[in-house]
Amino acid sequence: MSDDSILAPRSRLWVIDFGLLIVALSWGASYSLMQIIIQAGVTVPLFLMLRFALAVPFMFVGARVRLSSITRGEVVNGVMFGVLLYAILTFETFGVQHTSATNAGFLIALSVVLVPFFERFPGKRKQSKFIYFTCFMSLAGGGMLSFTTSGSIAFNQGDLLILLAALIRGFQIFMFGRQTAGKDYSLINITLIELLVVAALGLSTVILTEPASLLYIPEISVSIWGFIIFLSLLATAFAFLMQMYAAKMTSPTRVGLILSLEPAFAAVFAITIMGEMLSVLQATGGGLIICAALLGRLAEGRRYK
Repeated sequence: MSDDSILAPRSRLWVIDFGLLIVALSWGASYSLMQIIIQAGVTVPLFLMLRFALAVPFMFVGARVRLSSITRGEVVNGVMFGVLLYAILTFETFGVQHTSATNAGFLIALSVVLVPFFERFPGKRKQSKFIYFTCFMSLAGGGMLSFTTSGSIAFNQGDLLILLAALIRGFQIFMFGRQTAGKDYSLINITLIELLVVAALGLSTVILTEPASLLYIPEISVSIWGFIIFLSLLATAFAFLMQMYAAKMTSPTRVGLILSLEPAFAAVFAITIMGEMLSVLQATGGGLIICAALLGRLAEGRRYK
C-alpha cells in the first residue's frame, strides 16, 4: 500500500464527510436489521452468504477491478482478512440474537481501543499514557452496559460474543496495518478478495451444516430482502469503497472520527426500531465508549501529524 494520498479540496470535504456519515449510519442500523433478519428465520451462515454474495458484483463494478492486476500478496492478505472478517461477523450476528442492538453497537466499538494493546505487546510499539487511559475508560463504559434498567448485572452470552468479535476486529485492524505498511498493495483488490472469501465461507458453512436452509431462500419476504440488499450494497460494498476513497482523499484520522459515530446511530435505531430502553448508567457507559474512541483517534492523529 502506498503512503501517498491525494488531498481533496475543501469544497469537496463535506461530500466525503457526508458519505462517511452514511456509512456510520448504515453500520449503526445493521445491528437492528440483523436482529429482524435472523428473527424472520434466515440463519446466520445463510445471511452472511447472501449479504456478501450480493456485495461482490457491486464492489467489482464500482471499483473497476481488473483480475489481471491482482498480485499473489494481495490474494494471501485478502484470504487472511476474509477469514478474520467471517469470524467477526459470525460472532457479531450470533451475538445480536442474545443481546440488545444498543449493547452490540457500543461493545463492538471497543475494537478501536483494543488496537493499542495489540500494538504494544505483539507489535512492541509503545503508546502514550493517554491512549491507555482511553482504553480503560472504554472498558469501564463496557462494564456499565452490563447493568440492566433495573440496576442488576446481566452480562449475557450475546455480550460475550460481541466482545469476542470486537477482540478479533481489533486484531484485524492491527494486522492490516502491519501486513500492508510500506507495500504497494491495492486495497481495493484485497477488499474484493476479502468479500469473496466471506461469501464462500458462508456458502460452505450452509452446505456442510444446514443445506436445508437454502430451500428457505424463495420464502424470504420482500421486506427482509430489502434489509439484506441494504446491508449488502450500502453497509458493505459502498462502505468499503467509501472508506478507502476517504482515507486517500483526506486522512485516516478524519475517517475514524466520523465512523466512531456508529454506536450512537446503533442506539438511535435500536430505540426507534426495536423499542429498546437504556438506563442512565447504560447510556453513560455507551457515552464513555464513544468518548474514548474519539479521544483515542484524536491523540493518534496528533501523533502522526
